[in-house]
Amino acid sequence: MTQAQNTQRARTPKNSVAGGSLPLRLSPEERTEIEAMAEAECRSASNMVRIVFLRGLECMKSTHLPQSGN
Repeated sequence: MTQAQNTQRARTPKNSVAGGSLPLRLSPEERTEIEAMAEAECRSASNMVRIVFLRGLECMKSTHLPQSGN
């Protein structure tokens, strides 16, 4: 019997710059929520924050696009 091989997820995108970290302050409640989400998806808390940020950024871009013709 062989064991299924798990592929390890990259911790940062391949095109990210070293030293490109950005400090982020969270309330204790927000941190607890992020940690629970991260644990549920087998991710680190910092990776989960990045996922949440990217989804929020996508949402902000789609709702705050400059309107032409005004």
